[in-house]
Amino acid sequence: MAVAAAVCAAGSAAADDAVARPTAAAPSGWSFKPDAGYVYQSGDFKLTTWGFAERLFDPGGHDAYRRVRQGAEVDFPPIASGLRPALVYEIDLTDSNFFDNGIGGRSGFGRRDFENLFIALQDPDDPGRFRVLIGENTHILSRDDNLSSGNLATINRSLILEEHGSVNSFGTQFGVQVQKAFSDNLTLQLSAQDNRGSFNTPEPRYRVGNSLAAKMILTPLNDPGAGRKLSLGLALDRTGSIRDRTFTLATAIAQTPLGGVAATGNKLTWEADAAYTFPLAGHPTTVEGELIYSSFSQSRSAVGGGYAMLQWSAFETPRSGDLDLFLRYDLVSLEQDSIVGRATQRAIRTGANYNLPYTRKLANLHLEYAHNTVSGPAAIVTGDRLKDEFRVELRISLQQYVRH
Repeated sequence: MAVAAAVCAAGSAAADDAVARPTAAAPSGWSFKPDAGYVYQSGDFKLTTWGFAERLFDPGGHDAYRRVRQGAEVDFPPIASGLRPALVYEIDLTDSNFFDNGIGGRSGFGRRDFENLFIALQDPDDPGRFRVLIGENTHILSRDDNLSSGNLATINRSLILEEHGSVNSFGTQFGVQVQKAFSDNLTLQLSAQDNRGSFNTPEPRYRVGNSLAAKMILTPLNDPGAGRKLSLGLALDRTGSIRDRTFTLATAIAQTPLGGVAATGNKLTWEADAAYTFPLAGHPTTVEGELIYSSFSQSRSAVGGGYAMLQWSAFETPRSGDLDLFLRYDLVSLEQDSIVGRATQRAIRTGANYNLPYTRKLANLHLEYAHNTVSGPAAIVTGDRLKDEFRVELRISLQQYVRH
């Protein structure tokens, strides 16, 4: 698994994974491409559609579908040299009890099911080189594992990014995003969005510019032949007018609340991430990490933390499948000026990620154990201070699950 911004265009991993580069000899009609989904090609017109479902199994609790999503990208013929218009959408049918209520009514299918819905002008062959989009999309500080069609299983995502969701920081937003690759080693992303409301919120708001962000992605090393790649990212986000929100500490897997403090006013966030892939004993290995620090002006609160993870491919064959083992450490520190002391949350997480045999990496089984601990003043920590979690996830997709 690589840093999201290094492998997705303008914050939309779903759309970028779905883009298959056209060629002059591209066949007409329908075809299936495991790295993209079902593709319909007719000259310069192309439709790529994908979907996936994630089922969570909790030995000590309730089993549920975490996500059932379907999306598509429509690539229209180029309108100028180097520019192609496109339309992208993705819906989540688990957000509004669709399967219980069907189409119609407040809980049926509607605008609140849209996770992505935008129009774009982009490079005809590779949106990673250039893309400008307008509409609903995830924030550019979102990593690949935090995006709708991300390659990392739901229950193994960045804890501090998940917790930032409690202040609407890096989720789905409405606005404008731009990405430009200046070389094979340098990419810049810019966005002006509104983190307070979008299509899938009860009261959508579209004040573009309430959240301003920029991210620089460096790839100083990329040698596929040697199995080595190094990606570095540095980002800044300024979000204004956050009201009536609480930064919530939560457990690593089940997201059980552990405590929190008010998080209001203007938010300033710094983020840095890195990922290095290399062979170890002849097997692909990835070491990655992330650091985030955010301050909130009105509530005079601040949070910092991140994670580090080692992921190692034990084996990969069509007959035996594809098994990765991982070990990671998450840390979050939360404080507020009016409270003496700070809360420190830790999670040690380990498990296995298995692409099932003969599925072409389209079916994936994820097992994860987390040991959660939290310490700090009672004014912040209100939940259990020690908790172990275990969960299993099955993911079926029309796009291959790739980690390194």
